[in-house]
Amino acid sequence: MRSIELFPVTVFKGQVSNNEILKNLLVSEILNESKDLEIPEDWTTHKVRTSFSSESNILNRTELTSQYIDCMRDVFDKDFDVSINKIWYNVYTDGEYQEVHDHLGSLFEPSHFSFIHFLCFDKENHNPPEFRDPLSQLRTTSLELERNNCGEVYVPDVTEGDLIMFPSYLQHCVPPGKKTEYPRITISFNVKVQHYGASS
Repeated sequence: MRSIELFPVTVFKGQVSNNEILKNLLVSEILNESKDLEIPEDWTTHKVRTSFSSESNILNRTELTSQYIDCMRDVFDKDFDVSINKIWYNVYTDGEYQEVHDHLGSLFEPSHFSFIHFLCFDKENHNPPEFRDPLSQLRTTSLELERNNCGEVYVPDVTEGDLIMFPSYLQHCVPPGKKTEYPRITISFNVKVQHYGASS
């Protein structure tokens, strides 16, 4: 007899190949626009500047979305079509954090997968997100679902230009970083898979 770990959760990590070009294209615009942005009412954070609730057009660029689609081709092994439900940026410069949350979206606009692109990231001063085990409470009382070796939190090893893909239901948070002149800028987006399978 052997034990079997049930219902594993997969997180994918790749690299955006033209990250330096995207930084030159986007960073100054993001920093300028983000100065006037408000924190969304239902967020718990220090003072993250985010375009989540605004009508920013900065990220509506084919150069950006084509890079993300290229990364998705490394994950999906069949013909696919996705729609981006939501795309926004977050700017962290002064020890900001963000509460535990997920990216499921609304009942009328659900997401299947979510992505975080680390456009600007300094490993010495910035922290990667922490992903929470979705079965952590169940594991404490279950004989079948033993705790995995990672415990209840998974912290990915992140470098600048990385793109992380994860199921939208997976809860995560951002721990406080250090105050730094080099901003931690991430671009997050949610996708709905419209088609996955053999081409017709």
